Amino acid sequence: MQAAFAAIVLLDFVADFRPVVPLAALGLLASFVIVERMHRLTWSVEVALLVTSTVLFAVGRAGWAWVLAMLAAGIAALATAADIWIKPVR
Repeated sequence: MQAAFAAIVLLDFVADFRPVVPLAALGLLASFVIVERMHRLTWSVEVALLVTSTVLFAVGRAGWAWVLAMLAAGIAALATAADIWIKPVR
C-alpha cells in the first residue's frame, strides 16, 4: 500500500494532477484500521501532510502543497524500501 501511494503521488506530481492528493489521503485513512499498531504513527503523519497539502491547494498555494505531498510520498517510500517507520514514544 505504501509503495503504491508513493508511486501514485510522484507520478501525479509530474503530471500536475492535483485531485489525487485528497484521494490518496482518503485511501490511507480508509485502510488505517488494518495497519499494525506500530505503523499507525507513520500513516497518521502521512495523512496529516496530505490533508494540509489539500488545504494549500484549495487556497492557491500549489508549490507548498506539492512540497508537503512529496514529503508524505518520501516517508511512504522510505517505509516501503527500507522498512523505516516513525516509532511512537513509549
